[in-house]
Amino acid sequence: MSNHGAIQDKRIEILEAAALIFAGRGYAAARMDDIAEAAGVAKGTLYLYFQSKQELFVSLLESRSEEYVQTVTAWLADCKTVTECIHVLVTLRGQFFVKNQRLAESVSHSVPGFPKDLQIRVWNIRRGLEKPTIKLMQRILPENYPVEPALVAAVVNGAIDYSVGSYLLDDRRVNLEKVARDLEFVLGPGLQEK
Repeated sequence: MSNHGAIQDKRIEILEAAALIFAGRGYAAARMDDIAEAAGVAKGTLYLYFQSKQELFVSLLESRSEEYVQTVTAWLADCKTVTECIHVLVTLRGQFFVKNQRLAESVSHSVPGFPKDLQIRVWNIRRGLEKPTIKLMQRILPENYPVEPALVAAVVNGAIDYSVGSYLLDDRRVNLEKVARDLEFVLGPGLQEK
């Protein structure tokens, strides 16, 4: 294995350990000592890979988001109907939201205190999460559709996030099938060609 490969492997191990600590405790309560211990490295080793806890957190968000974008892009490539698209988006985005719930909570509470360059990286993550849905809407909406695909994507993704978030905030088990049916009923007619 090349030196670059070993560095990447160690970086991934640290990110996986950080995911466990951040998800278990939230950003504020997570300590670099705990992440180092979970990764099986010295605390100083963390700083060879990441300049700060904030950078480590943002790098973790980027990694999780890249995985989501790759997965959703592949699944959406085969979608042909609005109904199919809504179900795929609800399933994948809902699973992503549930899996990363503590990270998402930490973002909303912690990022405002981050340095500007890291806030920009978080903003770019958010924009990146929208791209597969925007591309989908560009493909499936009628050519003369009166609303821009980016706005349609924002509405669809916002409705998914709000619906899944409501289940989580109400401490109910998330029912993605119900969310998909509800959103198909509410959003479906407006996305069909007239």
